[in-house]
Formats: sequence, C-alpha cells, structure tokens
Amino acid sequence: MTTGLISNIQNYSIHDGPGIRTTVFMKGCPLLCAWCHNPETQVFTPEIVWYKDKCMGCLTCIEACPKDALTAGKNGIKLDMEKCDRCGKCAEVCPTGAIAMIQQGEHRRPAVAEEICIGCGKCEYLCPVRPISAITVNGKEVHV
Repeated sequence: MTTGLISNIQNYSIHDGPGIRTTVFMKGCPLLCAWCHNPETQVFTPEIVWYKDKCMGCLTCIEACPKDALTAGKNGIKLDMEKCDRCGKCAEVCPTGAIAMIQQGEHRRPAVAEEICIGCGKCEYLCPVRPISAITVNGKEVHV
C-alpha cells in the first residue's frame, strides 16, 4: 500500500484557474516554490500551524505553552521555533482550532486499494507535484 500525508482538504476551490474543484494539500512537497501559499506543507515532520482567520485572540495557546515559544504580536501569534518542542499543548487548548498540529496519523492519507486498482497510472499523471511525481505506479501486467 502506498500512502501520503494530507495536511488539508479544501472544498470549493475557485482560485488559480477556471472552475470549481477540491484541493488536496500534501505534506512533504519537495518543490519549495517561491510563491507557495502553504509553506507548512513543505516538510514531512509534525508542525504547528496558525490560522489567522480562525483566531479569536483569546491567548490561551500562549498560556498553555510550557516553553514560552508563543507570543502575541500586532499581526497575530508568533512561534519561536528555537524554543518550541512541538508538544502540541497550544493546539489542545485552542477553542477554535486556530493553532493545529499537522502530523502523521491525525490527517487523512490517500491509500491505494490494491484489490481494485487497475494500475492505469492516472493518479501518477494527475499528481500536482512536478517535475518529480509524488506517486509512482508500477503498472500491472493485465488491466482488468
């Protein structure tokens, strides 16, 4: 079974091209594009992310942090990665989910159902990670 880590699934995506689509954000993207709007997806290790639009400014996350890695600034919550040990206590107490841990096991991961996959390679072709695909299909001898 081949798996990947999904950090977010966004329905009704209408940006970056015509039409309505569902966008799947994967962890561990190797491209490191300068224009990336989701830099939290670039590394595959657990991370803490802060969503400004969800934050209500209650500062419970700052109080919960045992390492004093969080501070409140005029543009929102700032995280000092030198102090942070990624314990997740800030995410546990956040009432709105504005601070979240992105880590393996807590998010949905795509999996290949070997018993029904025909090995056509369409998922490899459609994978948005380029120039190297995040999915490699070793086709089957006989397509069912």
